[in-house]
Amino acid sequence: MTEPHILILGAGFAGFTLARALRRDAAAGRVRLTVVESQPYLTYKPLLPEVAGGETQPRDTVVPLHRPLKNAEVIAGALESVDTGAKVAVVRSLDGSERRVQYDHVVFALGAITKTLPIPGLADNAIGFSSVEEAAYLRDHVLERIRFAASTSDAAERKRALTFVFVGGGYTGVEAIAELQRLASSEIARYRELDGERMEWLLIEVAGRIAAELPEQLSAWTLRLLRRRGIRVLLKTEVKTVEHGAVVLSNGETHPADTLVWVAGVTPNPVLDRADVPRGPKGHVQCNARLQAVRDDGSTLDGVWALGDDAQVPDLTAEKQPAYYPPNAQNAIREARVLAENLRRAASGRELIEYRHRTLGTLASYGGMKGAAVVRGIPLRGPAAWAVDKVYHAIALPSLSRRFRLVLGWVGNGLTPRDAAPVGTVREPRARFREAAEAQSKAAARGE
Repeated sequence: MTEPHILILGAGFAGFTLARALRRDAAAGRVRLTVVESQPYLTYKPLLPEVAGGETQPRDTVVPLHRPLKNAEVIAGALESVDTGAKVAVVRSLDGSERRVQYDHVVFALGAITKTLPIPGLADNAIGFSSVEEAAYLRDHVLERIRFAASTSDAAERKRALTFVFVGGGYTGVEAIAELQRLASSEIARYRELDGERMEWLLIEVAGRIAAELPEQLSAWTLRLLRRRGIRVLLKTEVKTVEHGAVVLSNGETHPADTLVWVAGVTPNPVLDRADVPRGPKGHVQCNARLQAVRDDGSTLDGVWALGDDAQVPDLTAEKQPAYYPPNAQNAIREARVLAENLRRAASGRELIEYRHRTLGTLASYGGMKGAAVVRGIPLRGPAAWAVDKVYHAIALPSLSRRFRLVLGWVGNGLTPRDAAPVGTVREPRARFREAAEAQSKAAARGE
């Protein structure tokens, strides 16, 4: 009997953890693993705001794939399509060639992309915040705009350069603007040419509060903290256009700005449109609690599984039903461990287990030894929340050497923003944002 071939699509938190959980099975010849991923590394995304703020080195947030996944075949490429009936996936390699991969089990762990809207000028002018390249680029861009402002005598150009607009008041947006504003405040103080000049930092949120993942009391505390730091938070406000170097808002304000950072949520990878899998109302693969893809009538697709940002997984522990787990790293890692066990059980014909997890809490770090958190139902704020956040991420980062460097960096950093060495972007990050916008525009045009 040949070992079952498990094809894992994606090597983010979910796919990487799953492949690592099955590494001994692969080494023993009980399964054959193939991982498809276009990037050569896993990015630890919770630390991206600290990369942007200069508190963490970019290299300490990425883990190269080949060494930890040495018992798997890692295909450097992107998924083109999946035929779940024939159990065949088509993968496009980096050199442009296509490869058909036959499998016994396929796991959708493709992750999410930045969610965009059809706002005039957005695709061409916004910067996303979902990769280490974008975070490092944004830090350098902010520092460069300050240097430019110090060098120009044109008051309008100076004001434009010193205006920074962030759209999206969830965790990512709040952490990113908090870290970058601290970095910029430290940097601008070095220029005598900018004495008396004020930077303008704007956080735009369509809802009635920011950091809505936190309890209302901590959300309100976060709002007060940002405003004390000089960040202007506009609630129940939308962006109307981003054209001709100006951001036009729904409240009638217009802000000339060189910097617009779009952190207004994510959406499942649109490549799912080319896979014949059942989808939920928001585009996720529809799953049962065993992480199997299921049709509307509850029947399962043979050998098709999903987890992480791609999956709509029912939360059977919630008091109010129906309920679904949020697509975050906490769930992705734990879902991967359950799925590894279920793949073993499926191979041996044993009963599958269900994914059940009560959240450990939520964490947010705002730099300067400030943060907000809920740990096992206990609300924390200030230095205590900041410390818990640091300990959690130091433990969760899947690389011992990087954990060590991370802690040394926090200690050596003196809790003050610094200029981290550039990661060296492969391409201008606005191209990544444009690709996400174009993919969603095409899907909308097709009526998907």
